[in-house]
Amino acid sequence: MLNEKTKIMVVDDHDGMRRSLAILLRKDGFHVAEAENGEAAISHLRRSDFDVVITDLKMSPGTGMDVLLYIKEKHPLTEVIIMTGYGTINSAVLAMRMKAYDYIAKPFKHEELIHRVRKAVNHLQTRKEMAELHSGEQGNGKHSYIKGTSRTIKDLISLCEKIAQVDLPALITGETGTGKNLVAKTIHGLSSRSGKPLISINCAAVPEYLLESELFGHAKGAFTGALLDRKGLFEEAEGGSLLLDEIGSMPVTMQAKLLDVLQERMIRQVGSNKTKKVDVRIMAATNSDLERAVREGNFREDLYYRIKVTHIHIPSLREHPEDIPVLARHFLDLCRQEFSRPDLTFSPGAIDLLSSYDYPGNIRELSNIISSVAAISSDATITTQDLALSFTNKLFEMSAGSIQESPPETLDEWEKDLIIKSIRKNDQNLSKVSAELGIGRTTLWRKMKKYNIE
Repeated sequence: MLNEKTKIMVVDDHDGMRRSLAILLRKDGFHVAEAENGEAAISHLRRSDFDVVITDLKMSPGTGMDVLLYIKEKHPLTEVIIMTGYGTINSAVLAMRMKAYDYIAKPFKHEELIHRVRKAVNHLQTRKEMAELHSGEQGNGKHSYIKGTSRTIKDLISLCEKIAQVDLPALITGETGTGKNLVAKTIHGLSSRSGKPLISINCAAVPEYLLESELFGHAKGAFTGALLDRKGLFEEAEGGSLLLDEIGSMPVTMQAKLLDVLQERMIRQVGSNKTKKVDVRIMAATNSDLERAVREGNFREDLYYRIKVTHIHIPSLREHPEDIPVLARHFLDLCRQEFSRPDLTFSPGAIDLLSSYDYPGNIRELSNIISSVAAISSDATITTQDLALSFTNKLFEMSAGSIQESPPETLDEWEKDLIIKSIRKNDQNLSKVSAELGIGRTTLWRKMKKYNIE
């Protein structure tokens, strides 16, 4: 759902390259437009905003440099990734000096491009958050990232406040979907480093051969494709905080290098003999059992205790179900803005039903359910019927006697109706339908066959 909100444009005059990259990015969930040259790209940019533009340099009419210049003048928040070949290295150097976000040398691995796009999207989000912070538009109070009124959430906020005041490494643990990134943002926002960036990296999503370069940077010529010196995330986060998400997935060799940085507060770029001093607060997040990983030899014990100087464990949503109505209404507020539907509301029965589920995916699952239902709901009031596809048959059987608001229909009828509405809304694009309904393509095909939906 998040990737589909991210708009990417691929600009290349080689049809095969452009189309293959567009297919690759769409498979990863991004919304992708294509342009066959710089002139076509600028035409797209006149009509629409994009989060990231990936462009070749040598094209006609309109070069990649023309695209970069137009973006920097008209779309300053758009990140630009330059694709370079052997003959365009000098132009790539010039593009980086003109504030292109990144470059990637041809030929490149698909996973490397996906990683650079995700990194650009995260960087854009950080820039937007910093702009809001400095303009005072955040506006919902200093704990706006954490929602809830229960004693559990109040205790969580109180612990965040205490940890924010000590400039020490922090380990954030909790199940998938509990909001570890939001807790990190809260701690950073309450700390003395709040005026500097919070940079995050998902250690599980970065290929092992790229991770060292991403964290520490690299010197020109350090490896094939290293056309320029590049800062790593430690330098980008200078004065601020660096969140190492999914740190339990970090390779053991990298764990040793990270431990050195934490002890010495010095980094060495890949391919360089020089060290640089860094001033960064480290936060680490994981949903895995690090103590067990230490016992099994998959995580260094000395690093574990170095990052666990302060520790915050986030409770699952099952441990504070009284916050479900608050969270549900918060997510619906966001949907009202996103879908331009200010009249959206919940029926009392819908809130009761949402509160009766145990959410193995925690807050993220609740958010996805509400986004999906809000996107396809034909009426302003979201009812229990609208929620049918998001819950198991067992839950509806348990709830049917006490939560129904209209004459009973079968779950199959609700399900079939929602699928047909989504297919029509998405012009029969089944990838979008499956993403919107929160089910896999195979499950969608099986249900369409079951209900004889052509």
